[in-house]
Amino acid sequence: MNWEDLEKHFSSARLGRYRASCDGDKEIATRAYVSNLLLAEAMMPLLNVLEIALRNGMHNRLALLYERADWWHDWIGRPVFDWQIREVNNAKAKLLRRAEVATPDKIVAELAFGFWSSLFNAQFQGILWKELRLVFPRCPKQQRQRHTISAALNQVRSLRNRVFHHEQLLWLTPTLIALHARGMEVVGWLDPSLQNWLAQLDRLPAVWDSVQPI
Repeated sequence: MNWEDLEKHFSSARLGRYRASCDGDKEIATRAYVSNLLLAEAMMPLLNVLEIALRNGMHNRLALLYERADWWHDWIGRPVFDWQIREVNNAKAKLLRRAEVATPDKIVAELAFGFWSSLFNAQFQGILWKELRLVFPRCPKQQRQRHTISAALNQVRSLRNRVFHHEQLLWLTPTLIALHARGMEVVGWLDPSLQNWLAQLDRLPAVWDSVQPI
């Protein structure tokens, strides 16, 4: 496809950012756009494994802490959890619209990454951190601090949103390969065996090497 056809389908505003980053060269910008598609595809195993393992680990710890699978019910009426309760209610509403029973497992699966990462915010230091730190049993002791975990998860969340909203990944700061390494590190904090298993499926480093330099 030529540049004009790509602009017709993907918009000049979107492609213009690639062209500007490639000094106006349409041919290089086209290759860059294709490379971005391949990088986004290659990020999916890491994002999938990290998000699902994280939320399930957190769900298990919170269910133990509150002694109930629907642990969020203990947060109702506590202003510090107002945003989180709204997110739970939104998840229930989505399930209702799909005529699905709002079981705890389905609600957990419906909650976005931002919900889970928010539970490591500073206001929950004295409420949740003592329990949630146990989600990361293999995180080195000097790094297993709420602010360290929170920063890492927010980096992953931001990257996840870029991938899922089809934004550019080629010229990020920190670089995509550095952010990918950060995500792999978090998976290792959850379980090194999970990290090793994921590494066998993970194509991002090879794809990154294949598209550099643009």
